[in-house]
Amino acid sequence: MKFFKIIMISIFLLSLFSCGSDDDICIGGEATPRMKIKFKTKATGKMKTMDSLFIAVDYGKGPIAVYGTVAKTDSVLIPLRVDEQPFTKMLVGVSRTSVNSEIQVNYTTSSEYVSPACGIKKLYQNVNSVLNVPNAVLAVEQNQTQIIDESKTHLYLLF
Repeated sequence: MKFFKIIMISIFLLSLFSCGSDDDICIGGEATPRMKIKFKTKATGKMKTMDSLFIAVDYGKGPIAVYGTVAKTDSVLIPLRVDEQPFTKMLVGVSRTSVNSEIQVNYTTSSEYVSPACGIKKLYQNVNSVLNVPNAVLAVEQNQTQIIDESKTHLYLLF
């Protein structure tokens, strides 16, 4: 009986200390960063809070709605393409029926190994944006030329 207790305690302690490390979970923001977009008024250049905003992104198989709200917002985070294409097209509007300003975000990508749990993340370099079809969005203003984290504003949309 004493031998059985020792084996059970040993198994319990072994299972307790063999738990996975912090590297098993990808929660610290190590994934591919999204593009942070804020808004300005074109006439004054002052920051703007949007009352409604709708954004669709073309990831290669047609536009997919990635953001849509009629609540006030001052910034959005938009995921870019992670395949080998050197650009992402976004359609932006102020109502669900008029998502019609087209912005093309051009970039070069590089890959960075993060961890076994997170895998590889894409980093975007030489980022520039072109307003192909102005409508609701009157102009774009590039703030950062690389997207390596989500803390800085990368692009301003001027309304």
